[in-house]
Amino acid sequence: MTKLPGTLRAAVPLAALALALTACGPENDDPAVVAAPTAAPTAAATGAPTGPAASAPASAPAGTAGGAAGGGTATANPVPSAATSGNPIGGASGGGGRISFETPLAPTATGSYLGRTKADVTPVSVVRGTAAEIAAYNFKPADTAGRTPYYVTVDFTNRTGAALQDEYFMMRFKVHTEPRGTGVLAAPTVLKSVPQCDSGKKPGTLADGRTQRQCAVYLVPDGTPPQFLAFGSVLDTQPLIWKAG
Repeated sequence: MTKLPGTLRAAVPLAALALALTACGPENDDPAVVAAPTAAPTAAATGAPTGPAASAPASAPAGTAGGAAGGGTATANPVPSAATSGNPIGGASGGGGRISFETPLAPTATGSYLGRTKADVTPVSVVRGTAAEIAAYNFKPADTAGRTPYYVTVDFTNRTGAALQDEYFMMRFKVHTEPRGTGVLAAPTVLKSVPQCDSGKKPGTLADGRTQRQCAVYLVPDGTPPQFLAFGSVLDTQPLIWKAG
């Protein structure tokens, strides 16, 4: 019992030294320079429809297929750290360079978009459709002639610091059939949906830190399947780019 005070006195300098060393460690407050861990491609990647993944509810926690649709309650997501937030614009990708068509993100990796509307963006699936499936959209024959529909489903997490109202993220999401191409924008499917893609649902209110799942139909020229996905605008900041499969 008489040695206990001496032991405690010796432990105090050691604890202080440990705290000092911790304070000198690297800072992780800048998600703009570290890429997200790349997730392995799933069976929902480019190819034949694989079930309910392509028609999952429109609002869900990141990395899941659950949640309420449209303007319903979404699940909150904590602000990501540098190790999990993904690669921002101009930062280093997993390969050590800028995100580009030469060094894209993996098909289901999360990227942090740092433009005017800040968001964490995670592609969920790219599924080839059929002309019969999109008949409900009543496209003009000229719009679908020589084109194949693809359903692209993406999770978006609001990182703006404020609520977003009716934010159609998919309107800035493109499908590319070749590097550097102009890209294919989402087809106009206002307030219409098919079971494979709930593209017509209004997004409603998305609170800061919450995730919403959106889907859109892309009419891609026959014989040229998607090779890349891109989100953003060159007039805003450098887009995020993913390998499609």
